[in-house]
Amino acid sequence: MICLIRFFIFIFILFPSVTYAAENMVKGSVGVTKILPLTGEMIDEALQMTDDCKGNNFTNVRYDCDCVGMKFLEIRRKKGLEESAFWIREDAQRNCPNRPAMAGKIYNECLGWAALQRGEDYKEFCSCYGSTFAKIYGKNPSENLIVVEAQMTVAMSECNVNSVNERLQTRDSFIKKLKESGTYYQLFPGALPSN
Repeated sequence: MICLIRFFIFIFILFPSVTYAAENMVKGSVGVTKILPLTGEMIDEALQMTDDCKGNNFTNVRYDCDCVGMKFLEIRRKKGLEESAFWIREDAQRNCPNRPAMAGKIYNECLGWAALQRGEDYKEFCSCYGSTFAKIYGKNPSENLIVVEAQMTVAMSECNVNSVNERLQTRDSFIKKLKESGTYYQLFPGALPSN
């Protein structure tokens, strides 16, 4: 039943392109490529890509799975039936980052560690970090850990990740000056070292 509903949704959305498929031409730099007419097999393949994406906890956070299915179908029609489904899926995923889910993922992960390191402003930092990372990720969605770590580093630096260290250093310097002047122990007599 669900597959039948999806089929009708695809038909409804793509009906104009089915009607005019023979007339639509995509002009490239080498020549003219004809867009293949829409077939049930193509729709089933695109639906399978959507379902596979949604069924995987890794991909369903990183990519907009409905977009991946539709983009897959679009690329399949342009590139033909001989093109590998793997490469078409890779192209579709690059065009369909799931920015809101990635922002939420990074924000929630940040809440787990930032409270201890950031102090009072950790929620603001995590909000900045999550949204900044999502913007960067959206421009270059990748599953490569090196790329993702570089994106995280850029997002952290844009959100002033070093402000915690600066605050701690300023506080420690201030306490040191108070101790050297003897004022610290006047303010906090309980902090006197016991003999």
